[in-house]
Amino acid sequence: MLSEHCPACNSPLFKLHEEVWCAKCNKRVIIIKKGEETPKIAGPMVLASVEETVLTKVQEIATKIKMEEDPERLQQFGNLLSTWLEALEKVKKIQKAT
Repeated sequence: MLSEHCPACNSPLFKLHEEVWCAKCNKRVIIIKKGEETPKIAGPMVLASVEETVLTKVQEIATKIKMEEDPERLQQFGNLLSTWLEALEKVKKIQKAT
């Protein structure tokens, strides 16, 4: 266990196999000390986080669509789903370009 805390949830961080992890968030954390440059891995990590969020939203909407019968609500969910899938496509394009 390290003395540093997760910037997202404030839980203690752990060092595993030379990487720093938050056990509560179950995510890798990069510690940047004051005055240091941001590592090149920060961009891909942010994109991976965005991708994970978008996929979660897609799953949430898909679950709601299965239970919904109102045509207007289905239209709204369909529009939301389309928006999230477009966002996912953009993230994938950016990931391929980097």
